[in-house]
Amino acid sequence: MILKRNGLFVLLISLLFWTCTFISLDAVAEKLVQDKIQYHTNLWSRLQNGFALGLPPDNKIIHRIGTSYSQNPESFNRIVANSEPYLFYIVEELERRGMPMEIALIPVIESTYNPLIKSNSQTAGLWQFQPETGRILGLVQNVWHDDRRDIIASTQAALDYLQYLYRKFDNWKLAIAAYNLGEGAVSKALSRNNHKGRPGNFYDLNLPIDAKHYVYKLLAVKDIILNSKKYGVKIRPIANRPYFDQIKIHEPIDISLVTRLANISEVEFNALNPAYNRYVIKVSDAAPRTLLLPKTNKEIFLKNLETYQDPRVSWQIYRVRKSESINEIADRHFTTVKQLKTINGIARHKNVTLGQKILVPHVVAENQAENIALKKKQLQNYQANVYIVKKGDTLYEIAKRHGTTVNQIKSWNDSDDNLSIGQKLMIVKS
Repeated sequence: MILKRNGLFVLLISLLFWTCTFISLDAVAEKLVQDKIQYHTNLWSRLQNGFALGLPPDNKIIHRIGTSYSQNPESFNRIVANSEPYLFYIVEELERRGMPMEIALIPVIESTYNPLIKSNSQTAGLWQFQPETGRILGLVQNVWHDDRRDIIASTQAALDYLQYLYRKFDNWKLAIAAYNLGEGAVSKALSRNNHKGRPGNFYDLNLPIDAKHYVYKLLAVKDIILNSKKYGVKIRPIANRPYFDQIKIHEPIDISLVTRLANISEVEFNALNPAYNRYVIKVSDAAPRTLLLPKTNKEIFLKNLETYQDPRVSWQIYRVRKSESINEIADRHFTTVKQLKTINGIARHKNVTLGQKILVPHVVAENQAENIALKKKQLQNYQANVYIVKKGDTLYEIAKRHGTTVNQIKSWNDSDDNLSIGQKLMIVKS
């Protein structure tokens, strides 16, 4: 009995010990995660801690490339400033996936960390995807948005692609070279080396000089970050904390309204949400959009959005019809030619073309009804004749015959360019 009691006592003590141990381990694990952020107050320190790629046997080329950066420290620190809104998110993703931190420097080489950079080669975004590569990786590109410039979508696609390349080549330098050159070219270079009995590592491969220089450039930037004093570069610190928060948008909304409700500038909005091609965030039921806002502005936006009662969208896509001028489109949508041209980036002396998609004010049904009622009320102050359309008639000829304009006839009759024999048109005489 005493033995049983002693055994039970030992069992209880053991359970208590292991329970406390597991609780302690959980607490330690959680503390380690927090310490990862708290220990590195400067994000560059956290980045350095995750560097994993060795420098080449001959470091002269790395130093030469690094010196070319250090000779223009203002330009280098401009890149650092560009990276500030995005770097924490990318570092977090690389840590989560167990990838080397050097990959966070690829946008330095590709885009100088500017997601809106213009390129002659049709590449776009932080990670500079070609249109076809972007489509293969699931990055949607349409009149409303280009996900190659979307910070979250493009980063996820780039890291997925690099992980795929690493699994294929089992070497991060080869994966990074293939990201730049294409996996087919790297595979062929490996096959040639295998055929000749040569090693298959990055430095022994006969790759094009541009592809090798791409990897060397990345390693040179890494060397500057590790040895900034050697290069005479003072790298401005970046706080090791999230810059933005993500918000799911399930309904279309004007970008101007987002900036107003979030109390941010259009420049700041575009820096975090560079994917949008138009003045509206288009949303479908099947695909909500992810909106990025500065961490300090998220709650402001959500609170203001909750109390906002007016329509959230004031623009829509319009396809230009046959023989339709921009003046007619402006009249129909109660706006001006100047505003349409400005919003759609149409040159001052250019007109629209058949089938062209442009952004026009969204005319709400209630507004249309109000405008029609207003027109009828205005017409009561004038004498109106009814003209019946005959075979061969055109709006131009009818307008000329009655001393008015095509746009006026369309406005009086709320009609378009198409006429049918027997159609009744109201012609107003003042």
